[in-house]
Amino acid sequence: MAQLTPPTMRPYGRQILICNHGDCVEANVAERLHALVAELNRQFGLNKLRNPHRVKCTLADCLGVCQQGPILVVYPDGIWYHSVDEAALALIYQEHILHNRPVEALIFHRLYPAGAEPVYPPSARADAPLEIDPAAATMPAAQPFLSEPITNLPDDSVDDVAPDNSLSSAEAVRAAVRRAKKKKGLVIVNTGEGKGKTTAALGVMTRAWGRKLKIGVIQFLKNENARYGEIKAAERMGDIDWIATGDGWTWTSDNMDETTAKARHAWHIAQDRIVNGGYDLLILDEFTYPLHYGWLDSNAVLDWLEANKPPMLHLIITGRYAPQNLIDFADLVTEMRAIKHPFHEQGIRAQAGIEY
Repeated sequence: MAQLTPPTMRPYGRQILICNHGDCVEANVAERLHALVAELNRQFGLNKLRNPHRVKCTLADCLGVCQQGPILVVYPDGIWYHSVDEAALALIYQEHILHNRPVEALIFHRLYPAGAEPVYPPSARADAPLEIDPAAATMPAAQPFLSEPITNLPDDSVDDVAPDNSLSSAEAVRAAVRRAKKKKGLVIVNTGEGKGKTTAALGVMTRAWGRKLKIGVIQFLKNENARYGEIKAAERMGDIDWIATGDGWTWTSDNMDETTAKARHAWHIAQDRIVNGGYDLLILDEFTYPLHYGWLDSNAVLDWLEANKPPMLHLIITGRYAPQNLIDFADLVTEMRAIKHPFHEQGIRAQAGIEY
């Protein structure tokens, strides 16, 4: 038999194993924990191959416990943790991984007696000490973590720590992580005098399509017979419901009564699609104009949305002159402001593939 060349591996500090067998907790919970470790490693530089304190994280099919999961093990320490949710993982990472202090409240098994664990590998190799960038604690991904190690942690459960609105409590860590993981269907408004309101919405549409979300687009003013580049793109992409209902821009309309009627009809279509379309993302393009010009009662529209929009539906509304009550109602509002425009400064008209 030919002699095989053994593989090579760079030094590292610890290995985290997370059980994703699915008997005591759904496998996707373990996958979320795995993703969170990866994010934390990036945050603190413990994902870099040249870092001797690097932390490796692996999903294990079964760790043989099958109760009170998710189960997480830290090696070479041989310390086993139970009931590890995102908040508990935040605590374990802050205390055990970064400060070499295991979280006793969550440990249910030790391979070695406390205090007799193997020497931390980088220390045994005489590597440079782990340095934590103080700025990392102020970055968004690190906000749930403590700036100082936790002391006087209760012996039975992290949940017993009384909330005191201080970053020195485990409950504060849990609360911060849960806030960070909160999800809802957003109401997003792109408004302002500048170019890019619909363009930004179409960027989100592309991202959502890439994630296999169900998407709908309703155009309130653009002519129903128009063949803009985004419409052709949506047809080529497939699986995007595109409805154009207008007769052109308000300032070029030959019949404002017809324009108003078309906008109101489009709102009836939108109401049906919001309730019955099953969308993950719905774009109401140029919807601010019917609200601004009074073709629709903005208060009635917002009351209806409050009562009928599915909780996880993301709704994007574009157009100039967004009324204040819509701005107050929305979760995210961006105002496009014109600084330079090729037509105003150079007389360059709209070009295919850029403006339409």
